[in-house]
Amino acid sequence: MNEKKTLYAHSARAGTRSGAPVRLLSAFAAVAVAALAAPSSAQQAEAAEEGFTPLVSIRELMEQTITPATNTIWGAYEPPTEEEQWKALEEAAVTLLAAANVNALGGTGPMDNEWVQQPSWKAFNDVMIQAGQDALEAIRARDHDALLEAGDVLYPPCEGCHQQFNPGVVNAQ
Repeated sequence: MNEKKTLYAHSARAGTRSGAPVRLLSAFAAVAVAALAAPSSAQQAEAAEEGFTPLVSIRELMEQTITPATNTIWGAYEPPTEEEQWKALEEAAVTLLAAANVNALGGTGPMDNEWVQQPSWKAFNDVMIQAGQDALEAIRARDHDALLEAGDVLYPPCEGCHQQFNPGVVNAQ
């Protein structure tokens, strides 16, 4: 399934659950609030001082790490029935958190370091991290409803970021 279909498949699922439009509006509001409260480039400056050197582009990080992790989280429509399923979800949430943390620092792509300086980039990434933390907490508590809610909060910053910084991802066939 290509990324566009995955994004819109999740959106359709979220819209069918009771309360999803309210959660989606809440997520958009969270992005707006985070944009207003976004910190300066201190995190990136600190990483540079500590010798952080990006090894891959943000695109590669997204395609190879973040997208598979989010798709795993979003794919948990039904409550896991086996411990292996919960472990796979936990791995996806931990992977998402680690990748989102690196994502905040930039990459080797031509626009990556410019993007991470944008307040909206930081806001989208902050919401992705918070939703990932909420997903991990829900997974560890074996709370499927909370996992679905975290997934619903995770979706809008992903789509919003793609629309602003990489519209080809959302509009690709």
